Amino acid sequence: MLRNQSSLKLTAIIALVCLIVGALAPSLVTQRTRPLSFKEDISITMGPAEAQVMHCEDTGECSQEISELEITRHSTTAKTEVDDAAAVAESTIEASLDGEKVAEIAQSALLNRESAYPMAGTDTMQEFSIHGGAVLNSEGAEIDGIDYFFPSQTEQRSYPYFDPVMQKSEPIDYLTDEKVAGIPTYSFYQQRQGIEVSQLFDDQRFPDNLSPYYAVERTVWVEPTTGRIVDVDEKMQIYLAGTPQEEPTDDRTLFATDISWDEASTQAELDKVKNTVLAIQVVSIIGWVLAIVGAVLLLVCAWRFSRQREK
Repeated sequence: MLRNQSSLKLTAIIALVCLIVGALAPSLVTQRTRPLSFKEDISITMGPAEAQVMHCEDTGECSQEISELEITRHSTTAKTEVDDAAAVAESTIEASLDGEKVAEIAQSALLNRESAYPMAGTDTMQEFSIHGGAVLNSEGAEIDGIDYFFPSQTEQRSYPYFDPVMQKSEPIDYLTDEKVAGIPTYSFYQQRQGIEVSQLFDDQRFPDNLSPYYAVERTVWVEPTTGRIVDVDEKMQIYLAGTPQEEPTDDRTLFATDISWDEASTQAELDKVKNTVLAIQVVSIIGWVLAIVGAVLLLVCAWRFSRQREK
C-alpha cells in the first residue's frame, strides 16, 4: 500500500513538472530575444534602381534624366559606459547616382534595449550632407521613433517611424502577416505626402510661390519575435508645389525612385533570425508535448487514486 502511494506521489510530481516546464519553457526562450544586442553589425544595400532626377543648367533650362540609384546603410550597436539598459547605435546612409556619392546621413543615438526606441536628449546626433556640404547638423535632436530596429515581440499595431528626410516620426501601420522565404513576418505600411523639405535646399532658388515637398510610400517587413527588419520597399519623391495639399506632377519632380533591399541584404537578415525562429518553434513543440504528457499523467493519478479508494 505504501509503495503504491509513493508511486502515485512520484507520478503526480512528474506530471506537475511536465506542466510547469511545458508552460514556462517557450516564454523563457522568447524572453532571451528581448534585449537588443550590443554587437549588431548590419550592412544593407538598396537597389540599384532607376531614379528620375531633374538637372538644371546655369541658363535656367531644366530637364528630367534617368540615373541609377544605390543606397547603402551600415548600422552598429555597442555597449555604453554607464547603462546596460541602453545601447549606442550608429548608422551611416550613403546615396549614389551613377556611382557618384550625392548624399550622406550620419546618425548616432542611445537605444533602449528593451523597446528599441531612441532615448531623447543630448546623446543623439544627425548630420545630413549633400555633395559634401552639410545642410543639417544637429546634436541633441529628438529622434522619437523607430529607425534602426522594431521592438522584439513586435505587435500588430502602429509604431512611430522616424524618417531622416522628414526629420520627424510618423505612424507606420500594421498591414498583414506573410512569409518571406518561409519565415513568418509582419508587414507595415506608411504613406505621407506634402512634407516640406526646404532645409535640404538652402542654396537653391525655386520659382516664386513654389517650395520643395517630400512624399514617401514604404513597406517594411519585420520578423516579429526578434523585431529585426528583413526587407524594405520605398517609393520616394521630392517635388515642387505651391501648397502641401497640391498633388505632385512629373514636370515639377526634382527626384523620384522606387527602391528596395537587394536579395543579398534580405537573405543576410533572414539568416540571422532563422536559428531563433527554429529554436522557438522546437521549444514550443516540446512545451506542447510536455503539457500533454503532464495532463495524461494527472489523469492516470486520478484514476489510480480512485481505484485505491474503492479498495
